Amino acid sequence: MKRYFLAPLFSFSLLLSGLSNVSQAADKVVIGEQNWTGAVAIQHVLAEVIRTRLDGDVSFLAADLPILWGSAGKNDGSVDVLCDVWLPNQAAGWARYVAKGSAETLIPTKNPYTGEQGFYIPGYIQDQHNVKSVYDLAKPEIAKLFSFQGGKPEFLVGPAGWESTYISEIKAKDYGFRPLFEIVSTEASVTYAKIDAAFKAKTGVLFYAYTPDWIFAAYDLRRLEEPAFDGYAQDNKKGDPDYNPNGKWKFISPTEDADWLNKSKITSAFPDAKVYILHAKRLEKDAPKIAAFLNDVAIDPGALNSLIKKIEVDKASPADAAKTWVAANKSVVDSWLKNVK
Repeated sequence: MKRYFLAPLFSFSLLLSGLSNVSQAADKVVIGEQNWTGAVAIQHVLAEVIRTRLDGDVSFLAADLPILWGSAGKNDGSVDVLCDVWLPNQAAGWARYVAKGSAETLIPTKNPYTGEQGFYIPGYIQDQHNVKSVYDLAKPEIAKLFSFQGGKPEFLVGPAGWESTYISEIKAKDYGFRPLFEIVSTEASVTYAKIDAAFKAKTGVLFYAYTPDWIFAAYDLRRLEEPAFDGYAQDNKKGDPDYNPNGKWKFISPTEDADWLNKSKITSAFPDAKVYILHAKRLEKDAPKIAAFLNDVAIDPGALNSLIKKIEVDKASPADAAKTWVAANKSVVDSWLKNVK
């Protein structure tokens, strides 16, 4: 009797083995979840492509950015992908895990997108009044265009405590328009509300902003011209590739000196940021198709603006917004997969 049961048991064992192999065939990838909407949008686009086009098994890990950097840098599968790494903002992590001569456990995409910062106004104000440069703001007849409800003109410099907020106030001083404006520190939600009110009333609004953000998909916004960034002049940037003792950017932090506003001098544009997707080196061996895809992803900032708007304003879930975008942009996704074999 034993001989009659051996074959079925053996076949069943093979079947279980085959099922086990099938379940193990999906490449596992952990994406680090960063806590701003642009990063979340990219995270879900990557996950949608990996799941639907590469049969990958994707999970997310939410944590503070230093923890995500450290986990990804271990190259052990605890975190495999960082979606929105800004340089020079995140230069410390880059120097430790990406740069030549470092641990080199994280690999950057070949196609970073550009993040911009600056001072913005409505397109209709620029078209009607020829306001193109930050230096135009020092003209009283131009400054009055940015009066809020009949009061003193306002310059919305951003949330309290942000380095860019201090820098914006320094620039207002050094470009010569600060005496004509009230410097107003605002959280993003307040800035958005004032932008919306200005567009509805066709009045002026002057504010600091950065891309990507949903407002660039919702409104016609124009960045004011500034002299080109030519390097950091402050001593704490010595050794930085962008250090220039004669540069137009000398920033003294309020944490360094109580007289920071007067001792700082900035008369140039913010340097553009390069924004990368990073993946753990282990994927090159353990999940080569996914690694090849991640190497070739190229994020379009305009598309990212629209995705952020879908999530922030239209209240779509990030997963649904990503799924819709991937389905509607097959040719773009195909270009990201061109080297997958």
